[in-house]
Amino acid sequence: MKYGYVLMFALALAGCGGGSGDGTEDVPAPLSVAYTGVWGIDGLAVVMVSQSSISTYVFDDSKGCYEADFFNVVASTANSVTSKDVTTGEQSTTSFSLAGAALKLKEGKDELELPALQSFWPTPGCANPQNLSTVKAELELAYLPPSVTINRTASQLNQIEYDYAISFDLNKNGKTDEGDINFQILHFKNTRFFPDNYSLPLVDLGAQIWTHYPENGTGRLLSTSSTSPTMALGLQQQGNTLTFVAQVPQHAALMRLSEDTPVRAQAFIRYSQPETAVLPGYADGPWKWSDAEHVDVLPESGTLIPNTFVDQRMTDPAGDLLKGQAQWADIKSLKLTYN
Repeated sequence: MKYGYVLMFALALAGCGGGSGDGTEDVPAPLSVAYTGVWGIDGLAVVMVSQSSISTYVFDDSKGCYEADFFNVVASTANSVTSKDVTTGEQSTTSFSLAGAALKLKEGKDELELPALQSFWPTPGCANPQNLSTVKAELELAYLPPSVTINRTASQLNQIEYDYAISFDLNKNGKTDEGDINFQILHFKNTRFFPDNYSLPLVDLGAQIWTHYPENGTGRLLSTSSTSPTMALGLQQQGNTLTFVAQVPQHAALMRLSEDTPVRAQAFIRYSQPETAVLPGYADGPWKWSDAEHVDVLPESGTLIPNTFVDQRMTDPAGDLLKGQAQWADIKSLKLTYN
């Protein structure tokens, strides 16, 4: 096994898995959602299991960091999966059962029980094998105002008002699922930090690394982040461009980032009951809008491979929003720079 941990016979998903003994282990079927979720020993080893993919995070004592690996499910039964290592191409089979509130993983005669985890932050991450240390993502919009209004009276409490995100498909399966991460500005209406109808530069909302993870026992995909400085991204606005900067050690998943990691971008604003008054100094604003929601994505479906584009700049046609009219959500391009 690639890891020098006794624990890793299961988390590295290598070897030949056994069945649960209920006679269904050889019947092709989606993995039971009872086994999906986040399982592990915090600070040592964690496995995220979904019906389509698996990711593992292991703390390396000798390096003082978390190492991440990603696996795509290529075949499954209700209680086992055959998965393929995204990095090495190696395939392996692991079976699952429940022992109370813990997940039991079995390979041959060996078994390991891992309790359910409510939260987990795999930081610091280990070094990137491609020798990448920073990731910069430049999201260019058709127009961005010098400031935005948040916690608007017209918005409902806890509604998303602004959402700008770059998604990294770390298991390279062409969709957003567990283990993938976002660089994201995300603001829900609330009054904990700012008053109602408050105006501020968009970058003052901050940006964080968000992690997609499977909710235990449901099959649902959720996302989480933290206000901790460890998940905070560098963020700047220059004209109509938002620039996100991450340091690779901030999140273990970034150790698997490469120039062929698929990406997508999205922009979303909700501006209920747009005002008719023209805002001085703004090239675009709610007086030009008729919809409450404005959405654009790049690409419209699937993902893009950055290093198949010149200078890793991916462009989007002007005015092709999926919904709405706001240039504030009209993506023009996404450029990635790895150093």
